[in-house]
Amino acid sequence: MKFGVKHAYLEGEPGAGGGGAAVTPAAATPAPDGAGAPAVQPGAAPGSGAPASGDGNPASSALSGGAEWTIESIPEKFRVKNDAGEFDHQAMLRKVDEHRSALEKRMGSGDIRPKSAAEYKLPQSDTFKTLQIDETQAKAFQEKAHGWGLSQGQYEAVMTEWATLAPQLVNAGQAETVDSAVASLKEVWKDQYDANIKESFRVVSRVSEAAGIPFDEVEKAIGNNPTAIRLFAALAPEMREDATPAAANGGTGGGAQTRSQYVAENWAAYSNPQDPKHKMVTDHANALAAREAARMPKN
Repeated sequence: MKFGVKHAYLEGEPGAGGGGAAVTPAAATPAPDGAGAPAVQPGAAPGSGAPASGDGNPASSALSGGAEWTIESIPEKFRVKNDAGEFDHQAMLRKVDEHRSALEKRMGSGDIRPKSAAEYKLPQSDTFKTLQIDETQAKAFQEKAHGWGLSQGQYEAVMTEWATLAPQLVNAGQAETVDSAVASLKEVWKDQYDANIKESFRVVSRVSEAAGIPFDEVEKAIGNNPTAIRLFAALAPEMREDATPAAANGGTGGGAQTRSQYVAENWAAYSNPQDPKHKMVTDHANALAAREAARMPKN
């Protein structure tokens, strides 16, 4: 059965039934430039026909995409959301800035320690221009400071405080030594302490004068040595000289007294610059020392 309708392509094909004349397909008309070209989706390789990733991720690999910064990269403690549940960027920036400001106050100027301990410099003040510091000890402390992470400013602050406190600490140590020496001597001498300490001072003064050693040097060497003080006190009877009694004005008279005897008898005024008789006693002691020095035989 024939329906009288024939498909043009079937009739135009060689060998198609019907024997009709072949129909030649019309030539394709070129499309305008850029029109009709298949669209290439972003992220797909040119000519590959492969689609891009769904979010247009430009990362070279899935793993490296983890390095991409997003709003979720901000630590949880800095995240702020509005009523709609969306990130409030302005509030988040404010919170980060407040944290930075607090950290800066805690760190001070933000200076860091020098690259090496040798780069620490002492404060440029008059105190350190005249202060004598042991180089070995100074270097050892610089190493410690570097290990602690001190900046140059912190190092200067520590050294300045040390220079201020060091003399006080030394004086405190000396006072403690004096107290312990006195306590030790009183324990041995009991109620004879005052008399024996004067005798010891008299002997030491005479010996130092005879040896040509300033009394200050002798005092630094044995001034708080209970054993040495007791030895010199024991020598007092052997070295006692005949002397005219002191004047009736409290022992400030002269006669044939030696300087050591005079100072021992007037020790309270001699040793206390605030005593009203201090200047008078000191002047007379110096005069006695000059007289004794003049009488010493010259080589």
